[in-house]
Amino acid sequence: MASERPDILVAIDLGTTYTGVAWARPQRNQVLQSPIQIIHNWPGSSAKNEQKVQTCLIYNDDGILSSWGYLCEEEDPLEKKKQEFFKIFLDRKTLEDAHRQGTGQAPASVREAQTLISDYLRELYAHVKSTVELHTGIGHVGWQEVAVEFIFSVPTTWKSQEIINAFKKCIADAGFGVEGRRHTAAVELTESEAAAVGTIKNSAVTFQTGDIFLSVDAGGGTTDLALMQVVEAREPFPALSQMNQVDGIGIGSTLIDQAFVSMVNNRLGRFPDLMEKIPPDCAERLVKGERYRTTKHKFGERVYQSACYKLTLDGVPFNLSHSQARVELGRIVISWEEMQSLFDPHVESIMKKIHEQLNWMQSNGVNQPIRYMILSGGLGSSKYVRDRIQHEMMTSSHPYAHQVKVLQAPDPQLVVVKGLLLDRLQKLDTGFAPVLVNRVARSSYGLVCKTRYNPAIHFDEEIKRDSYDGEQYAMSQIDWLIKKGDPVSTNVPIATTYTKKVDPEDSNRTWESIIIISDLDPHLLPHSMSQEGAKQLCIVKSDLTGVNHSDMIMKRKPRRLFFQGRKFYLCSFEVRAIVAPAELRFELWFAGQIFSGNHEPIKISWDVEGSRVGEK
Repeated sequence: MASERPDILVAIDLGTTYTGVAWARPQRNQVLQSPIQIIHNWPGSSAKNEQKVQTCLIYNDDGILSSWGYLCEEEDPLEKKKQEFFKIFLDRKTLEDAHRQGTGQAPASVREAQTLISDYLRELYAHVKSTVELHTGIGHVGWQEVAVEFIFSVPTTWKSQEIINAFKKCIADAGFGVEGRRHTAAVELTESEAAAVGTIKNSAVTFQTGDIFLSVDAGGGTTDLALMQVVEAREPFPALSQMNQVDGIGIGSTLIDQAFVSMVNNRLGRFPDLMEKIPPDCAERLVKGERYRTTKHKFGERVYQSACYKLTLDGVPFNLSHSQARVELGRIVISWEEMQSLFDPHVESIMKKIHEQLNWMQSNGVNQPIRYMILSGGLGSSKYVRDRIQHEMMTSSHPYAHQVKVLQAPDPQLVVVKGLLLDRLQKLDTGFAPVLVNRVARSSYGLVCKTRYNPAIHFDEEIKRDSYDGEQYAMSQIDWLIKKGDPVSTNVPIATTYTKKVDPEDSNRTWESIIIISDLDPHLLPHSMSQEGAKQLCIVKSDLTGVNHSDMIMKRKPRRLFFQGRKFYLCSFEVRAIVAPAELRFELWFAGQIFSGNHEPIKISWDVEGSRVGEK
C-alpha cells in the first residue's frame, strides 16, 4: 500500500453476479469520520438506484464488447454472446470442472477468463472515474494528478498465488492504479476478512474484548467464513485476530438461480404442446425478472409468506393456461416447498462448513463458544437462510452451537466494500494500525539454503565443501520461515537474517534465493528439496550493489592441511517477508534500514507449478 496519504480511496468488490464499489475522501483531521459513498448511478439501472451492478458482459458476433452491467438487460442475448460468472473461472480447477460438466458459458481457457475480467473492470473503471470526478469536482485538477488508492478483495477460495497474480494483472490491464503517477491498486483482504472488518466497525452489536464471532459472507458464487476474536474492543479502533484459517466454498445465490431454471425447464419440457407456445429461453427470462428476484430475496419473511408464488412468464400470452404444467393465465405457479427445495441444499453445505469451525474450536481447546454469527452477502441477507441456520444451531448436539446468536450485517450486500474502506481509514488515522492485526497462515513458506553438514541428520543429501571456509555443507536444505497454521502479524514482517560471503575482488553483489511453498501440515514438512512435499514458489533476486567494503566484516579462514584459506567479506542482511492472503512481497534490509542502492533491490520471478499450490 502506498505510503503517500491518498486524496481518494476506492474499494471494489468484484462479485460473481454483482459488483459493489464504495469510495471516500479521507478527512485531514477526523479520518474515521470520512463519509463513505456508495456508487448507485449504474448505467442502465434506470431509477432503481441499485447498490451493485451486474457482473455481466455482452459481445457482438465480431467479438467487440457491446454492453456491460445493467445495459445487458436492454439487449437480446439470442443475437449476441452474453458472458456471466466469468470471475470464478480465473481459478483453473473451477474451469476444468466446468468443462468436464459441459457448462456452456465457461470460457475456453483461463486466459479468456482474464480477458473477460479485464474488459469488465475496464468499463467499471471508466464509470468509477467519471462518478468520482463528478461528485468531487476534481476535474479541473485532473484525475491523473490526485493520489488515488484502489483496494480490491478476493474470494477466500482463491488460495494459490497463480490466481492472485492473474487477478492483479486484470486489475492493471483495466487501468486501475496505472493511469496517474500517484495512483495505486492493491489486493488487501479476502472477502471474509473484509466482511468481518465491516461487521465490527459498522455493527449494531456491542462487542466485548475476547468475544468470538464467525463471519459468513454468502454471496453470488462463493461463501466465505472467518472465525475471529475481538482482541481490542476500544472504539473507534477495534482490533481483530483470526483464530483459524479463513475458509470458503463455491456456493451462492447463483446456484439457486441455476436450480430454479432447471426446475422450470424440467416441468415445462414434459409438455411438447406447451413448449410450442412459449419462448425457448422462457426460464432464463423468468430468473432475470423482478418478480422472481423479489420472491427469492424475500422468501422466509412473514409478510411474503404464501403457499404458492405466481410468476409472470415473459413472452407468453396472458390467457395461456396449462393445468398439468401449473401455468395459470401466463403465470407459472411455484409452491412454497419448491422454493424451499432450492435453498436447502446450500444451507446444508454452509452448515457443514460452520460445523467444521466448531469442531476446530473444540479440538484446539478453545474454552468459550462463538457469541455471534454474522451473515452478509446476497444469500446471507435471506431471512430464510438466517432462520434455518439459527434453527440448526439451536437443535444441534454440538456443545458450542447452542449459545450462538445468528445475526445479519447492516447493509449485508455492502459489508465487504465498507470493510475494505474502514480498514484503510483506520490505518490512516492511527499511522498503520489495521483492524485485522493477526492472520493465520494458509500455507508454509521456506527458503532454500545450505547448512553445516551433520552426518547424523543429512542422509543421502548433496554435500559440498565451501571454497571460503573449507567447511562441508548440506545443500538444498529448507529453512521454513512460517508454517501453515502459524499466526502472522499484519504489522510485523517475518524477518530472517542471512550471511553472504563476498569475494573482495568480485564486484557482483547479486544472488538468487529460492522461496518454497507447501500445503502440508507442519509435522509433515520436508527438511530438504530431496524430499517430496514442497514446490518452488518463486526466485527472489537480491541486489546489494552499492554496499561498500567498509560496511562488511573482513574474514580469513586460517590455513589448514590441504586447504588454502581465502579472504572474504561477511555481508549480513535481512530478508523480510510480508505474507498476506492476497500478497507475498519481500524487502531487503541492510544495516537496520530498507536497502535501495538506487535500484530495485528485490526482484521476483514466479514459478508456474509452485504458484498453483493451494488449488483444490
